[in-house]
Amino acid sequence: MGSYLETNLDSLWRNVKTYRSSENFLSVMKACSRFRHLAPYNAILVEMQRPGARYVLSEKEWRNKYDRGIKPNARPLIVLVPFGPVDFLFEINDTYPLKTVLFGKTDDEILEAIANPYKTKRDVSDNILNTTIDRLAIHGIAIDKSFVAGANYAARIELLDNISHTINLHISKEKIINWRANYLLSINKNAQKGECFASICHELGHLFCQHLIAPEDWKKWQVRDLLHATKEFEAESVSWLVCERLGIGNPSEKYLSGYLTENNEIPPEVSIEKILYAVKEVWNICTLESHVTYRDGLLYKHCEDFKEMIKCIK
Repeated sequence: MGSYLETNLDSLWRNVKTYRSSENFLSVMKACSRFRHLAPYNAILVEMQRPGARYVLSEKEWRNKYDRGIKPNARPLIVLVPFGPVDFLFEINDTYPLKTVLFGKTDDEILEAIANPYKTKRDVSDNILNTTIDRLAIHGIAIDKSFVAGANYAARIELLDNISHTINLHISKEKIINWRANYLLSINKNAQKGECFASICHELGHLFCQHLIAPEDWKKWQVRDLLHATKEFEAESVSWLVCERLGIGNPSEKYLSGYLTENNEIPPEVSIEKILYAVKEVWNICTLESHVTYRDGLLYKHCEDFKEMIKCIK
């Protein structure tokens, strides 16, 4: 069911015209950033079923975390779960304090406590930034930290047409291999950390939204032929969503706010499916709680030579 949803999300997005309005697109994006505890696809599912939902949890989570029960006739919200069919979530309005709590928190008090860690946007930590950079190798990306540019470029990604750069990949705890890099991500050493991280997310947005030409030996990769403005809109959306979900200030907010204020609709070829897929991939790279291996990378998924080499090692 998960793959079915992801494949048909853009079809739904195109056919339901109201979703393509700037106002509704922004509400969907905000929902995706607001529900940080949900996967991006599930956040969108919740918003589609219950526009303006403030906070959702399962019946068990409401009981265990806040000692709240579910009201009779509450309407459950359907979300997808890994290795299973679906799960059911409930919006905070559909819950009530159980009698086991003498002075239960109000809805507003719970929402305030949830939002508090993200109320003031912070700068990216060294740990998150360094982890993000270290994990890029699984996608065939080499890093150049000596890049020097003006204020407009904090990072940029480009396809490598030679073997001038290599990457080190952890195949196991004991085994590290050296492999040719397919892309080079150059990081402006004069840029501030926050600018650098947001730009890395932006450049990865271009990669995962399939804006970039792939290496010749990558299979099942199709470049999407889009206008420059559409590519930038998708990449900025990816950067904004990742930074928002981490509570990190970023310049993409100004870009998107300006575009959506000046235009009634988002660019016609924008793919919400590709944006959410890219957010999921970048999120896995940059969040410290996620566990990623070489098998999660684009290199393993698309390069047959790399796969064959792994088989030989195994």
